[in-house]
Amino acid sequence: MNKNYKIGIALGGGAARGYAHIGVLKAIDELKIPIHFISGTSIGSFIGALYASGNLTQFEEEVRNKNSFIRDVLFKLDPIYPKLAAMNGNEVIKVFKRITNISTFEELDIPLTTVATDIIKNEKVECNSGDLINAIKASIAIPGILNPTYVDDILCVDGGLIDPVPLESAIKMGANRTIAVNLYGLESSEKTNEKYNIIDIIDRSAKIVLNNITHLSFKFNEPDLLIEPPIDQFKGWDFHRANELIDIGYEEGKKSLLENKLFI
Repeated sequence: MNKNYKIGIALGGGAARGYAHIGVLKAIDELKIPIHFISGTSIGSFIGALYASGNLTQFEEEVRNKNSFIRDVLFKLDPIYPKLAAMNGNEVIKVFKRITNISTFEELDIPLTTVATDIIKNEKVECNSGDLINAIKASIAIPGILNPTYVDDILCVDGGLIDPVPLESAIKMGANRTIAVNLYGLESSEKTNEKYNIIDIIDRSAKIVLNNITHLSFKFNEPDLLIEPPIDQFKGWDFHRANELIDIGYEEGKKSLLENKLFI
């Protein structure tokens, strides 16, 4: 690859499916592909920050050894009155702080932009300097599940509402070769109508919306490489299936990268 190229990777949202990002990034490291910029939405911001801090391997070891621990901490209720959501995101942030002591964007080894949604003005909120912890908390604030977070007096929720795979953010940072990782890629369902329940309907409906938003955004900024791990069968709350998701992400990431000569 031309050394003048600056590679940016956009890591999309997907809750538990975000474990697949770990596998993709592992394949990138194995193939010695340099990443110069990272953008992340929701779980993509969390994983992206750990990768940019140099601590993603430690996180992988933890989830492989106790692959339900994110689910366990996520459902430790931390009530807030008046309640704006069922849970507070502080327990998830404690996981991040336990793995790394980095707390600002400026301390990261790789420049990172996190994406959240201004719930009042319906605008994208990009963070790339200052308080990293608060930016992650805002980016992962799933409406109704994790409490909204203020960023510079802006009330923010999950970035997936406005930019599920923030490719534009990576380009704005200076990337001229781009990789996008979309965790909402859809496969034909093998389920018959009779086997669907209300949870399946809600989960698949959300994936359809987010996948369509993502591909519409790619019409304006098309990635040089789109990686879509085949994880349609996984739910957003399948935190106990970390090993499978990481392995699928690794296999699909490596396969896609080897097929695309731009990055090798």
